[in-house]
Amino acid sequence: MEKELISVVIPVYNVEKYLKRCVESVVNQTYKNLEIILVDDGSPDECPQICDKLSKEDERIKVIHKSNQGLGMARNTGIENATGKYICFFDSDDYVELTTIEKSYDSIKKNKADIVIYGLSCVNNNGEVISQMVPNMSKKVYEGDEVVNIFLPSLIAHNPVNGKKEGLNMSAWSCMYSMELIKKSNWRFVSEREYISEDFYSLLVLYKNVTSVSIVPEPFYYYCDNEQSLTHTFNENRYARVRECYEGMINVADEYEYPKAVRESLYSQYIGSTIGVMKLVVKSDMPKKTKASNIKKIVEDKTLQQVIREMNVRIESFPRKIVIWLMKNRKTMLVKKIVEIKG
Repeated sequence: MEKELISVVIPVYNVEKYLKRCVESVVNQTYKNLEIILVDDGSPDECPQICDKLSKEDERIKVIHKSNQGLGMARNTGIENATGKYICFFDSDDYVELTTIEKSYDSIKKNKADIVIYGLSCVNNNGEVISQMVPNMSKKVYEGDEVVNIFLPSLIAHNPVNGKKEGLNMSAWSCMYSMELIKKSNWRFVSEREYISEDFYSLLVLYKNVTSVSIVPEPFYYYCDNEQSLTHTFNENRYARVRECYEGMINVADEYEYPKAVRESLYSQYIGSTIGVMKLVVKSDMPKKTKASNIKKIVEDKTLQQVIREMNVRIESFPRKIVIWLMKNRKTMLVKKIVEIKG
């Protein structure tokens, strides 16, 4: 008996060097009943032609050409054209293990889950593994209230019971989703032009309707770390965008009446993102005085100071506790120095 159709959505923009590698890793999956949707988001390079060529080589590949609207909107175009029972989202400059879909499908079916989540390997431009994140939760399935009380806080930042990082990654591409869940939720991604952490925000909304999550503790996804990407670049409004995204997610948590543990994890995630911005400041080529001024503005931000007052610092790591204490007491130069050392 033929297994169910699974849709794979791959947004494509300015990745002519990597696109074929990504698509080949999907075409060659051990699970064969696939619908591969390449969404050309108005790419200015040779990607549109590469997409069309690839579609002629494999009848499972569909190509959609559209004007540029960004990653989130390209994924939404994929959702609207998907006909599979389940769906995955892969970024076109990354690639996956050849058993990713088969093992994810087996897990989501066996456990009757809405979502299955797996791990990742971060690789450099030479394909060398830099680091890995592999789920290490105490259970392989979370159901009912456990989803928002234990799993979701762990996914956002840390386990609410013991404060541990659980090797989870809150990204659209580290999961397989039930299309039934997406349809009944009428769920779509927000644009990264609206929220800097569009995956975090979008998935936080989706989890309101998730009743079961299955975990596969294997690093299926290869995330390619590009030092030239926007993730590694500082610009003047970056912290403001991080703060706006945090505020948006807190509003979602309040609207959906998520438990306190979710709010605590959002505090921690916001602190981590803020420290990340400060690392970009110290790594930038701006003058030392400008670096100090930028960090001072961040440390003295009212929203940041409010979060520091309200958060449960005890469950943070020791190095994070030091940075939080220094920020709380507005020790700007010491914050800058520690971020330089840790960066």
